[in-house]
Amino acid sequence: MPDSLAIFATTAAAIVLEAAPFLLLGSLLGALIEVLVSEEALARFVPRNALGQVGVGLFAGMLLPTCECGIVPVARRLLQKGVPPRAALPYMMAAPVVNPVVIASTLYAFQGDISVVLYRILLVVVPAAALGMALGNLPARLVLRHNILPMDHGCGEHNHGCGCGCSSVQGSRLKAVFFHTAAEFLSMSRFLILGAVAASAFKTFLPPDVLSYFADNALLAIAGLMTLAILLSVCSEADAFVAASLVGFPLASKVAFMAIGPMVDLKLVPMFLAVFNRRVAIALVVVPVVTVYVLACFIPGGAW
Repeated sequence: MPDSLAIFATTAAAIVLEAAPFLLLGSLLGALIEVLVSEEALARFVPRNALGQVGVGLFAGMLLPTCECGIVPVARRLLQKGVPPRAALPYMMAAPVVNPVVIASTLYAFQGDISVVLYRILLVVVPAAALGMALGNLPARLVLRHNILPMDHGCGEHNHGCGCGCSSVQGSRLKAVFFHTAAEFLSMSRFLILGAVAASAFKTFLPPDVLSYFADNALLAIAGLMTLAILLSVCSEADAFVAASLVGFPLASKVAFMAIGPMVDLKLVPMFLAVFNRRVAIALVVVPVVTVYVLACFIPGGAW
């Protein structure tokens, strides 16, 4: 038991240390958007039609690559700056996978098999687009938990009461960026730590031979590896190497593993519940899980 506790503590610390730089980067990016980018500037880059907004959200990660560890603060800032949910939510769900770094790592881990990359992108883009279309007409105040996370439009200029305390920051915009970065990072870190502890507990105390019971059945294999991805909470830059090492499992289950993890894991769920309206947070979990499972059944190695 002492050895298990040591492994548990080490694993939890490793998850936090691995994710914290990306959370900090996401907080910094969100702060830069808040302080330096006006609502008018963002509006110029967001199309007016629904399909255009979803398309921009799905593929914005190619220009603004962000790990899932730091994507929630960025999405929150975008919504607070007036970016419609139809663009912000698909960006939040898709950017951790649809970006050059993750595409390259997936291609390398699977020895240049481009079909794996395409299947992974498909299984992420479809639920991300579905969420954008379903929730796209909601105003930001109904998407975010506004009672906990106050709207802070205009605090970059420090001439509005945003409720975040930035009005007490004197000096340049650089100081405001640092203030917002620190506040965002500290706010989200508690949920990162909570998720890391839960993921470490499952990784440490789950018997290693449990998943072997799933490998011979495609439906169970997909469900098993999706569950494993949610529990392990591996960052999207590294999860392809974990998936490639799962010898004996069908390709469909490996792709499902790589698709669901960056959208729903034990780091993200507490953040969803803290940042978004409860019904929206539930949708952000349920829609990707159901969609990825169903789609995975139709790719090679799936049930159909």
